[in-house]
Amino acid sequence: MKKLSLLLILALGGLSACQREVVQPATPPQAYAAVYNVAPSDWSTNDNGISYSTTFSVPELSNAIFDHGAVIVYLSFDNNIYEALPEVFSGISYGAIHSPGSVTVDYHAVDGSAVSAPGGVIYAKIVLINAQQLSLHPGVNLRDYNTVKSTFGIK
Repeated sequence: MKKLSLLLILALGGLSACQREVVQPATPPQAYAAVYNVAPSDWSTNDNGISYSTTFSVPELSNAIFDHGAVIVYLSFDNNIYEALPEVFSGISYGAIHSPGSVTVDYHAVDGSAVSAPGGVIYAKIVLINAQQLSLHPGVNLRDYNTVKSTFGIK
């Protein structure tokens, strides 16, 4: 009986010395944003100047965000005021398309005439919002960068 009691005490003591480490998964960010400086040489045309485009590598644009989240592209010509795409400025239509891992911005004249490549740097902000965070803020104005920035905690 003494041996059984001693064995039981040792077993309980051994169990109480074990510690379980709980590892919490990293919380995904509410939103991811990156700013790209687009130089005039970054634009290319495949149709003799009817339209131009540039493609950004965005590895953070996962299949999950592509399928269920939001990808918003904003452009600025002065690195101060950003407008959401699609948008028309001075008869030029700017748009964006995306796929997992990349975003392409393009532009063309609204009337179909040839356009010139930009003469200066254009700034592009690409914002990715996961579906869970997007569902928590159904009424947010995604066209207003400052609203998106404050709502989703973009730094």
